[in-house]
Amino acid sequence: MNAKSAILSLALLLSVGGTRLAAQEPPTLDRVEELARLGRTEEARVAVGEWWRTAGPKASRRETQRGLWLRGQLTPDAARAALDFNRLVVEYPGGPFSDLALLRLAQASYAAGDSAAAAAQVERLLLEYPSSPIRSEAEAWLATAGPVPQPEGAAAVPGDTASGDASPGDTLPAEGAGEFTIQLGAFSSVARAEALLAQLSDAGFAARLARVPGSDLVRVRLGRFDSTDGAEAILWQVRDRGFTATVARDAHREELVVR
Repeated sequence: MNAKSAILSLALLLSVGGTRLAAQEPPTLDRVEELARLGRTEEARVAVGEWWRTAGPKASRRETQRGLWLRGQLTPDAARAALDFNRLVVEYPGGPFSDLALLRLAQASYAAGDSAAAAAQVERLLLEYPSSPIRSEAEAWLATAGPVPQPEGAAAVPGDTASGDASPGDTLPAEGAGEFTIQLGAFSSVARAEALLAQLSDAGFAARLARVPGSDLVRVRLGRFDSTDGAEAILWQVRDRGFTATVARDAHREELVVR
């Protein structure tokens, strides 16, 4: 190969390399949200991590808050999510995601069995964010959350049921495998549960009604999953359609309500 050919070959390699680098631009937060909405949760996690590594250190205040919110929503690590949500509440009070972060912290406290902390976080949201559009959502969630989750095999706490106008109803063992599910509400009234079920059906979701041992509440649930990853992919879509939802871990203990 003569000198001229070598130079041309080197120029071609540099050109191809430059094209590849351009094609591998760091992901944007818009791209992270798009991946999450498509149910590509793992890709979204990788993308938000890459965003924090490349763009996070020089991001604007608003973009930093958005990055914290997305990372907290996407991580399967409850402790990691709590850190991000707490940062939104403490470091960015009054920010565009701080009220949402308080609701997520309340739901995490409930899932961990701490109903007092969950109630306190909702009360803080109502007090500090009187104009928040999610006030009614937070109040409704707290009112319908029901008893805090009990460990599998734990004895039912006396009186740990809700009074109301629900009829006992016939039940049968739930079908399918997987202990994780998406819960959208828990009601003492079968009629209220069925109303939510109808709304979900209209939105294209095939939900079900179920009870769990130790509680008479009728729960509105969607899907059964072997891990939080599968549940979170659908959870994002459900919340994106305007429904309040959280992940529960007792689907394997369900008894389906026969309608």
